[in-house]
Amino acid sequence: MIPHGYGKVFGGIEGTTQFFASAGLEPALMLAWYVGLIELVGGICVALGLFTRFMSAQLIGVLAVATFYIHLPSGFMWVKGGYEYPLFWLVVMVAITIKGGYRLSIDNLLGKEF
Repeated sequence: MIPHGYGKVFGGIEGTTQFFASAGLEPALMLAWYVGLIELVGGICVALGLFTRFMSAQLIGVLAVATFYIHLPSGFMWVKGGYEYPLFWLVVMVAITIKGGYRLSIDNLLGKEF
């Protein structure tokens, strides 16, 4: 998630905005910023175990759209632009949302599950 978000946020949001608009995802500019920031900040937070459940739930929404709206028409295989890879991360984020950050998370060190 982190490299994808970084590319969107710091590599130029215009390309993502144009892609979203061409896919019928509007308001494209606002969604491009949301997706980029959630992929970047959410990815970092999930990796650190900070606000784990909240951020992984946000990523579920992003990954669900990526999986079923963007990649599904291309079939299963990721090498052909299919939904295999985003579906994998969608399942991982569902598991993390259910389970939380567990013992090695910052959430656990703070004594709270966010």
